[in-house]
Amino acid sequence: MSMRFEVENFQRYKDEGLAALKSGNRDRARFCLLKAAEFLFKMAAESSGSLRAIRTQNAQKLLSLAKNLPRHPKTTRKAYETDEEGAAEDKFIVKERPDVSFDDIAGLEEAKREIMVKVVHPLKFPDLARRFGMRLGGGVLFYGPPGTGKTMLAKATAKEVNAPFYTVRPSELLSKWVGESEKNIAQLFENARSHPLSVVFIDEVEALIPRRTTTYSTVMARVVPQFLSELEGFHTSKQNPILFIGATNEPWLLDPAVLRPGRFDERIYIGLPDKEARRKIFELNLRNRPLADDVNFDSLAEKTEGYSGADIRNICDNAAESLFLEAVSTQKERSISMSDLLAILTKTKPSVTPQMLERYERYKNLY
Repeated sequence: MSMRFEVENFQRYKDEGLAALKSGNRDRARFCLLKAAEFLFKMAAESSGSLRAIRTQNAQKLLSLAKNLPRHPKTTRKAYETDEEGAAEDKFIVKERPDVSFDDIAGLEEAKREIMVKVVHPLKFPDLARRFGMRLGGGVLFYGPPGTGKTMLAKATAKEVNAPFYTVRPSELLSKWVGESEKNIAQLFENARSHPLSVVFIDEVEALIPRRTTTYSTVMARVVPQFLSELEGFHTSKQNPILFIGATNEPWLLDPAVLRPGRFDERIYIGLPDKEARRKIFELNLRNRPLADDVNFDSLAEKTEGYSGADIRNICDNAAESLFLEAVSTQKERSISMSDLLAILTKTKPSVTPQMLERYERYKNLY
């Protein structure tokens, strides 16, 4: 099997980690550097000779750099030891009432239907759901290529059930201090259970529950069982149902134990947008910008087969930015034309490769 996937992800996480470190975002830097080290360890395991030794050495350097990064004052050990009610929650959880609905998300109709049937309807009609033995709350996994709208779908789900939306980053829960990561996880679940109905969302959840056989951290050997144990408790509260949504671009990195009944019971694939969805994504991202009459959304949708929603959004943003800079320079404003969009499109390759899509298909067939 080609090592291209590991190489691309190693480079992506390494570059993002170093950029975050340079900008002072130590939490994000730590997470990305740990992920880069993980992929480099995998590359080393598939190599031989001096190349294997070099990659292992460099991975260990990345691991050491990430572990020794000083923590931001907001996530220090002291912050989690406060007895003030609600203080610990505010340190690592952001609560909001999302204003994103399913109507704001282009395409993904099959995923939306699954979410409505398996998630939204049981929570909106709990008495009826109990009569028919439907599960309230629990764990749902959104997986698929990057840039396909997993976070937006999670927010829209919270809006559909009119519940507060809690977002948690793995880097905010994990700690190099012995026992602190487990304490943070217990606090998270305790906070979630204290509300009548809530949606808890963790992006890049594979960083929190990785395969234990491929983990190079003694911390994760304790964190994964703790998290799995807490996740099972989501099914025990009938008065305060909780929906836990994990999102990942790399579901094969998850510990298989998390896919057992009582944990991530529902797994929903979030794939690339079809032609109709791509057309709507162009419309949504260009609707408040000056457009020339020659812009053909059908043609743009046709030409962007294989592109993710994030790819299309970037095309629109880059075209608008180019004309904005032109207007600043020439003091003459003009509308975005079809040729402007096509010029950006020719320089923008899809971020999701056919090999990646094939891997997602194989994973879908396993589960």
